[in-house]
Amino acid sequence: MIMSILIMVRRVVRAVGWECWWWLSGGGRLLRRHPVRSVAWLLAVLVGVVADARLLLIMVVVPVALVGLWARLLPGSYRRLAADRLYRAWLRRWVRRSWPSLMESCGLARRAPATSRRPGPTSAAERLVVPRLASCRWRQGRLVMVPGLVSGQTVADVEDAAERLRTSVGAVRLRVIPDNARTSCQIVAGFEDPLAQMFTASLPDPAVPAGSAGLSVVLGRTEDGEPWRVDLGVSCLTAGCSGAGKGSVMWSLVLGLAPAVRAGLVEVHGIDLKGGMELGLGRPLFTRYADDPQRAVILLEEAVRDCENRARRMAGTSRQHVASVGEPWVVVIIDELASLVAYLPDRDLVRRAEVALARLCSIGRAPGFVVFGFLQDPRKETLKARHLFGQTIALRLREREEVAMALGDGAISAGAACHHIPRDLPGVGFVIDDTGRLTRVRAGFVPDRMIIETAHRFAAPHPRPIEVPDEPEQQSKSRSRSRSAA
Repeated sequence: MIMSILIMVRRVVRAVGWECWWWLSGGGRLLRRHPVRSVAWLLAVLVGVVADARLLLIMVVVPVALVGLWARLLPGSYRRLAADRLYRAWLRRWVRRSWPSLMESCGLARRAPATSRRPGPTSAAERLVVPRLASCRWRQGRLVMVPGLVSGQTVADVEDAAERLRTSVGAVRLRVIPDNARTSCQIVAGFEDPLAQMFTASLPDPAVPAGSAGLSVVLGRTEDGEPWRVDLGVSCLTAGCSGAGKGSVMWSLVLGLAPAVRAGLVEVHGIDLKGGMELGLGRPLFTRYADDPQRAVILLEEAVRDCENRARRMAGTSRQHVASVGEPWVVVIIDELASLVAYLPDRDLVRRAEVALARLCSIGRAPGFVVFGFLQDPRKETLKARHLFGQTIALRLREREEVAMALGDGAISAGAACHHIPRDLPGVGFVIDDTGRLTRVRAGFVPDRMIIETAHRFAAPHPRPIEVPDEPEQQSKSRSRSRSAA
């Protein structure tokens, strides 16, 4: 009995303490963000108490108490309708007021000699030249600042100061977006992560026409809330360390292609050198499939042969292939690409794979053959044909240097900090399309049951096995190649 009373008393004390802490901390935040208004309100309350002015106390205390109760009892609506708007207005005013000191502390202000306008010797004093704030407004939940660059300043200077600007304004993410001529830029600061919440990919809809999406597939969402589409007309390389979410990108691609696969407009060829652990779950979706090195190399070489034959048929009639049932678009998906072109003990297979991959990536766009490669190590020593992939997706990477290898030297200064992506955000990354535009994205999570169901409902209509030549035939081909080389 006594023990239960003590437990109840402790709970009551804890609840009262937490309630007091909530009100005091809220008052402290108001005092810090709105010091003048908060002090004026406290003085009005003090005058009302001292002068025993009840009407004044009611007019001053009741509205604030009602707002506090609203925030305490209905925090969602209070934040959406009041707190967020007040915070945005306060932050915008703070940026405008603190802009000169902000530019100076972030290294974007310049000191220039101050020349006196009075007759006589010039003054040796210096003046501070600060980029003017041309515009500062909220757009789609982000604060967009447009600085007017001073003489001798470039967009690259603003990009170099991006991380200092981000921490100074307290943003979760900050991007520097230059114009086409790179003579001016926008500084876009976001204070919430719209990609923090995981979501599940959508199961393909059988009622949607197979060719309705054209030459693009939705893989997930961008940080602007738009669908993230990947261009099927350009080969794409996805780099990310283990657990970064490469499987989400891969299976979102396959799910997006599933209706066209069933209709015969697209053929997906899969290579999985992990013994089929990844792609084997959806094997019926693949027209051609290889899970060992020899078959993988044969698959690539035969894809090159088919691509060259189609290019010859197109010569003189068309410069861009249009998918049809008789001439489908061919998408080659290679999981753990480095295992195929760098890590195999058979160096002859490695050489053949490198030659076939480079050939397919270089000539495949017009005849309708593209490669989607996935790997952990984006170094040039691992993948010599890295520059032939027109699109790049970089998920979580281990080091800063790997980000530059995958996305280019200016990616980090533009905001693509792939080496800072948390481990609990699989599928989050940055993508550079063939126009050079950088976008932060997240791929949807694809559970095993969805892969199995999709493979059952959208199986490839005409799968073709890979035939491995007999050993004597391979040896004779090797000898003939040696004689021709000699």
